[in-house]
Formats: sequence, C-alpha cells, structure tokens
Amino acid sequence: MSIDQQNIHNLTALWNKYGTKSIAHEGNSTLLATLGWPYRSWLEGENNLALQISATPKSHRITSWPYPLPKANNVAPISRLDENWHLEFEQTAMYLKLNEITLPTEQQNNLDLRIVKDAESLTQWLQISSEAFGYEMDQEVFKPLLTDCDIEIYLGYLNQKPAVSALLYKTGNVTGLHQMGVKKAFQGQNAAKSAMYLLLARAQQQRSEFMVLQASKMGLPLYLKLGFQAQFKLLNFHFVEENLSLIHISEP
Repeated sequence: MSIDQQNIHNLTALWNKYGTKSIAHEGNSTLLATLGWPYRSWLEGENNLALQISATPKSHRITSWPYPLPKANNVAPISRLDENWHLEFEQTAMYLKLNEITLPTEQQNNLDLRIVKDAESLTQWLQISSEAFGYEMDQEVFKPLLTDCDIEIYLGYLNQKPAVSALLYKTGNVTGLHQMGVKKAFQGQNAAKSAMYLLLARAQQQRSEFMVLQASKMGLPLYLKLGFQAQFKLLNFHFVEENLSLIHISEP
C-alpha cells in the first residue's frame, strides 16, 4: 500500500471507529457514511461520482479525493460537483518520514501533554477541538475511543490550563494525527509547535515509519515548516438547495 493510500486508509478507518454504514453499492463502488458526527460520506473501491451525488444524505458532506491519487500540485480546483453540491472546504493530505527528522531536546514552553482517560478531560478536549475547528462534536462518538488500544487522545496544558487537543491513531506502519487544535486564548504562544514535537516523538516510540494528516489551510504552514510533504487535496462538499445556490454569501 502506497503512502497516499495509507493516509486515506488511516482517515477512513478512524471514521469507521466513529460508526459507519454502507448506504449504496454499484459495481465495484461502495458508498459509506458515518452514522452521525462528523457527517461524512465517501467511496471505497472505484470512483463513481454519480453514485456519490445521488445517494449521499443531504445532512452529510461528500468527501472526495482524486482517483488515482496524484500529487497535490496537479489537482485542478473544483468549486462544485453539480448545482447542489458545493465545495465547503479543502484539506491537504500530508506525510512525514519519522526516521528523517531530529526533534529538539528541550521545549520552548512548559506544555504538558496528557492522555485523556476520563469523561471530564474528554469534555475539556472536545471544547478545545470544537472551538479550534468551529463546529460542535458529539461526545458519545469519542467515549468508546478512550479504551481503544490503537487510539490516544491528548490534552495539552499550558500553565496548568487546557490549551491543545490532538488525537493519534495508529494503523499499520503509520500514525495519523487528527483534531489538532489550539484554544484561542493560547494561540501565538508556540503551543501547536511544542505539541507537534511531543506527538512526533510519540509516533517514533510507536515505531511508525510515517506520520500522516489532513491539514486545513490554517495548519498547513506549520506542517510544512516541520517537514511534512504535501500529497493531494481532499475536497469536502455540502448540499445547497438549488433555489438558494444563486444567493452569494461572503465567507467570514
């Protein structure tokens, strides 16, 4: 399995951990969707855009990546799939070869990274991640993950106050980084970089060959500085009623 395929596998395997179901099948293509949050729908098998458009619930986002997977620089921008499915946001799939990096021996601040093990800490973790990404998250989705041997949920503390959220999920020889966020009150204090050094060290301890992630536009500069390589774009489309699609709403 190529590193591109491993990145996608890590992401969709995590979605399966959240709870998913198969909602349509045609030929060699199967359309899956999460039962609830994060409301994602995606294909496994061959590309079948018509199946995605026709069978994806309006409550969900269509998440799409190129078939076959090309490099990020070769992907043409797409604003919509049809008159109803509009591009909401894009992410950049990235990877870092862990044996090619040297981590600092001292931290730039006193960030303390702890594994989340109880409901109270999970609530704090969800608050940070929800604030950082601008959406509400379902605590019931994450409760079973606290005892999953392949998943580690981390809460980072600055000056004894919850500041950073992150989740590591190991599949095969890769460790996937997910839900990496910094509370607004602690942004600009190198909290994200300090947390990344600790998370990369943990991935090395897990004997993973790569760390993979899907970066937002905001997180992309940090990951590039750390040495991550861009792979391809993940495009996320949401449903817009046809009679509303002619109304232009400026982004905040």
